[in-house]
Amino acid sequence: MPTPIVSNEPVCEIDLDAEGKHHGYVRIQFSSDRSAYGWQPVPIMSIKNGEGPVVVIIGANHGDEYEGVSIASGLYQELDVGDVTGQIIFLPALNAPAFYAGRRTSPLDETGEANLNRMFPGVQNGSPTEMICWWVTERLLPRTDVIFDLHSAGKSIDHHPSVKIRLIGDEAKDALQMRILELFGAPLGIVGDRVTETTLSSAAARHEIIYVSTELGGAGKIRPWIRDFAYNGLKRCLREMAVLPASLDLPPPEHKVALKAMQKGDQYIFAYKDGMFEPRVNLGDVVEDGQFAGYIWDLKAPWTEPEKLYFNKGGVVFCKRTPALCEVGDTLFFTLLDYEEQT
Repeated sequence: MPTPIVSNEPVCEIDLDAEGKHHGYVRIQFSSDRSAYGWQPVPIMSIKNGEGPVVVIIGANHGDEYEGVSIASGLYQELDVGDVTGQIIFLPALNAPAFYAGRRTSPLDETGEANLNRMFPGVQNGSPTEMICWWVTERLLPRTDVIFDLHSAGKSIDHHPSVKIRLIGDEAKDALQMRILELFGAPLGIVGDRVTETTLSSAAARHEIIYVSTELGGAGKIRPWIRDFAYNGLKRCLREMAVLPASLDLPPPEHKVALKAMQKGDQYIFAYKDGMFEPRVNLGDVVEDGQFAGYIWDLKAPWTEPEKLYFNKGGVVFCKRTPALCEVGDTLFFTLLDYEEQT
């Protein structure tokens, strides 16, 4: 008789088909010097009540993005089973090893800089980050209707708050997505037509899943005003999808959304020298083509004139580097144009 080959795939401690409210871990097998037969805990929670849409809410896709952790955890604790029609699955710290370390990327993989959102569809018996991606792709996405992936840029970048969708050519789904942009309450709503290979967005696209992502600030901190509008906005979206009851009393959207198109290469300003970055515009400012943006100062020759930076393309300033020190290749700014200008 042939010897059985046992799978080493990640193990979910809770039954995602079970009715009710449950929590536990997705156990990512990780044999290390510290723990030979150990595993890494990725928190997972589920609220399931009968038939209806299956919504997945993700935080800390990058480990130093904290708003999503707060929103997903708070919503799970607030909701009772009777509040939900269908199912909400919460992964508040998807990139758990990076989150526990306070880093954007996981220190557990061989490079020490494993970016979970660049490793889909993952590998079943790969590194810890590859195994997380594989479990999401193979075990979670086939049961999912909508994903809310709550990003917030991480400690090296700050963003003007936004919510982003990717139109998929399905009239009903795209109408819902445009409604989500209105209901979420972010100042900016980004409408995309493409995805980057090896991201969670690309994995969702292959399954034709509605994928909604955010940039809820960043800089490695939680701003109360951003957290609060996003928390209410997520509940408004779930109410619109009939996952939460129509009778749920919520404030109207906190901001009237301004629709923007996804950025392109000529909307970035990169550092082409090492030094100290001094921005001279703020997030949310509207700038013109060729407008002065800031300086890079020479650290070791401060008596010399700094390099001046200029925007290639104007628009709203959506992204700004947070640390003052920069190196060649760092993104310093990028802008967004109105969505109508791209259609």
